Amino acid sequence: MVHSDCLHFKGETPCSFCRVCDDCPHYAPFHEKILLIKRAAMGDVLRTTALLPGLKRQYPGGSVFWAVDKESVELLKNNPYIARIIPFTPENLLPLFVAKFDIVICLDKDPAATALATKIECPKKFGFGMNEHGNLTIFNVASDYAYRLGIDNDLKFFKNPKTYQEIIYEMAGIVHLNDPYVFSLTDENRRKAREFLSLHRIGGRRPAVGLNTGAGSKFETKQWPPEHFRRLVRLLATELKADIFLLGGERERSLNRSLERVTTKGVTNTGNDHSLLEFAGFIEAMDIVVSSDSLGMHLAIGLGKKVIALFGPTCPQEISLYGRGAKLFAGAPCSPCYRSTCSDMTCMSEIAPEQVFAEIKKAL
Repeated sequence: MVHSDCLHFKGETPCSFCRVCDDCPHYAPFHEKILLIKRAAMGDVLRTTALLPGLKRQYPGGSVFWAVDKESVELLKNNPYIARIIPFTPENLLPLFVAKFDIVICLDKDPAATALATKIECPKKFGFGMNEHGNLTIFNVASDYAYRLGIDNDLKFFKNPKTYQEIIYEMAGIVHLNDPYVFSLTDENRRKAREFLSLHRIGGRRPAVGLNTGAGSKFETKQWPPEHFRRLVRLLATELKADIFLLGGERERSLNRSLERVTTKGVTNTGNDHSLLEFAGFIEAMDIVVSSDSLGMHLAIGLGKKVIALFGPTCPQEISLYGRGAKLFAGAPCSPCYRSTCSDMTCMSEIAPEQVFAEIKKAL
C-alpha cells in the first residue's frame, strides 16, 4: 500500500528514507495540517518561530506548513517544528488550493498573503484576511488587537505594552509561555567563523563584543551614527580591554573599515561577504552583541546571546530580549515614527556611546 497521507511522502521521487511504503517504520500520517503564513521581513520571520512551541502544545499531532518569502527560507531550514517550508511563489502556492488544511494562521497584512488565507478552504482560521472590498480584515476576534495596532498610531507607539510574541500568540488563540525563537546553526554554518577566529588566534580570553553596525536598507533611520560607534570602540578597547568584532554586510564595508582603524589593537573586522547563516555563525561566537532593531539583532536573540538593542524610529516594547541585555530608547518627541528617512536622526543620535558601554559592562 502506498501511504500518500504520510508526512515524508513525495510521490515523484522516493522519500528521504528511500523506503517503499509497505511496513515502513517511518510512516507518519498527517493529523492537523496547519498552514502558517508569515512571509516577511526576515527579522519578523525569525521572531515568529517563537510561536512554534505553542502550536505544538496546542496541537500535539499537528504538522506546520510555513509559507514564506524565498529570502527567508534559510532561517527556517532544519527547524524541527516545521513539516514543510513553502516558498511564496505562484508555482508553490497553487497546490495549497487543492491540499486540505485544518487550520490557517495568517500573520501578514499584505494583500497577497491575506488573499491566499481567505481563498483557501479551511474550517478554522486565525489572523488576517481580506474582505469583499479587497481590504484587510480579521478571521477571529482575538486578532482585533493586532488589527488595531495597524490603524491606531497612538495605540501602537505609546499605549501598547505587548511584545510581538504576545500579540501573535493572542491571534492564534494560544497561551503565551514566553517561548524563545526556534533557531539553531549547523556545524557547517559555524565553520567559517570558527576558522576565522582560529586564524586570528582569538581564543576567548577577553570578552567578545560584536558590533552589528548596519541597519538594513528599508529603515535608514535605524542607523546609529558612525561617530558613536567610534567612541564606543575606544571605550571598549581602553576601559574594558574587550575583543571587538565588527559585523555587517556589503553596505557596512566602508564603515567597518574605518572603525577597525580607530585603535591599534583589539578590533577585528569579520568581513562583509558572508552568507546569511555564516553571518549568524559569527554572531553566535560573541559574548554580547550591540545592534539596532535589525535582522542582526533578531539573529542574536534567536541564538540566545546577550544583546544591547538600540531603538529610535521603532517600538522597543514589541521586542523581547528574554532577560538578556538591555533596550535603549532615547524617547525623542518625534519617535517612534516608522519613517524610512529623516533629516536629523535625533532619536538614534541621542543614545550616547557611554550609555551603551555602561549596559555592556552591566550585562557582562
